[in-house]
Amino acid sequence: MTTLLDPTRSTDRGMGDSVLDRVRVLLPRIAARSAEGEDARAVPAEIVAALREAGVFRMALPRVWGGEQLGLLEGARVVREIARADGSTGWTVQAASMAWFFVRSLPRETLEKEVFGSGADLMLRGAVAPKGLATPVQGGYRISGRWPLASGPFTPDWMLGGFLVEGAPPLPDGRPDMRVALFRPEQVTFLDTWDAVGLRATQSTDFTMDDVFVPEHHTGPMFGDNNIPAPLYDLPYSPTGASHDAVVLGALDGALDDLAELAATKRPAFNPRALLGEDPVFQEEFAELQLRAAALAALSEQTGRVVMDRALGGEAPTAAEWFSYKGTTQHIHHEGIRILNEIMTLSGSAGLYSTSPLQRRWRDVRCVSQHVVGNTGALRQLGAVLSGQS
Repeated sequence: MTTLLDPTRSTDRGMGDSVLDRVRVLLPRIAARSAEGEDARAVPAEIVAALREAGVFRMALPRVWGGEQLGLLEGARVVREIARADGSTGWTVQAASMAWFFVRSLPRETLEKEVFGSGADLMLRGAVAPKGLATPVQGGYRISGRWPLASGPFTPDWMLGGFLVEGAPPLPDGRPDMRVALFRPEQVTFLDTWDAVGLRATQSTDFTMDDVFVPEHHTGPMFGDNNIPAPLYDLPYSPTGASHDAVVLGALDGALDDLAELAATKRPAFNPRALLGEDPVFQEEFAELQLRAAALAALSEQTGRVVMDRALGGEAPTAAEWFSYKGTTQHIHHEGIRILNEIMTLSGSAGLYSTSPLQRRWRDVRCVSQHVVGNTGALRQLGAVLSGQS
């Protein structure tokens, strides 16, 4: 079933070899192996390899470094399609493809020569939360810490981690001097901590480092200037909203597909002669859910396009534009839960069985909505701007 106002069905047609085209070929395989991935708590390695070949992990990186240089919305469309097939796979792609944003302040020479010197087909994993503590030494830092939620059911080429410098004074605005480091996976220890209610196949595990030396030129300020030559990275800090939104929107698309299938086959327990889809009350409620989901998708497109157009024009978004964009992310995360709850109610007992993809989508969206990106206080900030208080 085609979702109403679905941009992924009308964008990039005729290109033939876009990332989105290549991904669409893989969608039946992704969906068919979603239950297997959940049982193993890891997206199948063959799926990850196929997605890497399709270019999803380089899709946000600059063309001059070998990337696809997709913008905010184009990358989100790819994630949404994948999440429609499987939430864990969609999350894996959005986390790994967007994580490069958090190392944008590393020296340009480090990025250009050491990281991307042989191309952009790289896998990145880590956690930007400043859970590490660094001791300054000659030429760099010695870093120790434990970081949670390092999503990635794959062996990465690079790891990232946020850290604080021991004894460093706060920044002029009072915030601690948070920094980010890029290092190799063999320098960390992964812990088998990810046994969660949703996104089970993402391997969002903890990892630790114990007194590991990281050279100064592999670090940068968390809120520093952009040294990655692509407009996406010129946006204000944390532009991952559209890709986060896309996981929720893709799960909604898939859940509505599941409900349409039930409508055509399910017969109510006490009215076995009728199909669920023949019930006028069901029809009206189903239509309303479709429109609500379509409205969320349109809102994500509209607010994302405004800020991306600013970046393409070499400008910064206004406060109202930026907090509208971030507030959209917060709204989509939580309205998505409400819509999934209502879809589950309409599905009756059929959606509760472990064989149903609907229950997995339900749990995945609940898990996505717990992420800090959906709980940043952006709606309060938007309200303050609109009220002339900021």
